[in-house]
Amino acid sequence: MSSSSFNAEEHKKMLRSYFNGQGFQRWASIYGDDKLSSVRNTVRQGHAVMMDKAFDWLQKLGLPKGATVLDAGCGTGLFSIRLAKAGYKVKSVDIASQMVGKAKEEAIKQGVDGNIEFEVNTIESVSGTYDAVVCFDVLIHYPAEGFAEAFRNLSSLTKGSVIFTYAPYNNILAFQHWIGGYFPKKERRTTIQMIRDEEMQRAMEKAGMQVKSREKISFGFYHTMLMNASHK
Repeated sequence: MSSSSFNAEEHKKMLRSYFNGQGFQRWASIYGDDKLSSVRNTVRQGHAVMMDKAFDWLQKLGLPKGATVLDAGCGTGLFSIRLAKAGYKVKSVDIASQMVGKAKEEAIKQGVDGNIEFEVNTIESVSGTYDAVVCFDVLIHYPAEGFAEAFRNLSSLTKGSVIFTYAPYNNILAFQHWIGGYFPKKERRTTIQMIRDEEMQRAMEKAGMQVKSREKISFGFYHTMLMNASHK
């Protein structure tokens, strides 16, 4: 049953606006090689640690040469390009055309655009069939109901694994985010939506998935849970 507090279309509109505007500038800098503040530099480093672990998990799946991988919420293409260099066939999707444009530009520069198909789309609407799906630092922007629907769609696109990140509920972080709501608007980022354990379990059951492995990644101001889920 749908919750009156969550409007899927309004939520997508908000994310599209943010990641085509202020969010694009902010995250393109973090994912790139711009000089950063000490706070944002820890986010860059934490994100790199997470991607290294996720790539290791993906390699251990033993997928065949030329296997197809969906990078849902590809951002500026860091992981997509890494996958393409490793010989995978990649579908790179992001809600923001700015992000997709940057990802394509970087893929061309690094000579791997022939191994990547780009698409502007949402993780709720993307379609196709893939050997594996990855989705990093995207579901953290979805409240429980939206999370469950998006995760169910991603799970339906593969018979293999979905490797993803989410923000597990934490009382201290919840308080910090509440305080952050009083910061000047220009200093805010999109709200991190923390998922309680019982909400995660319901989302897994709804998608017919089970957790194979998980690892908490904490580095400075970067905190996330990396998960590998597969079909029951």
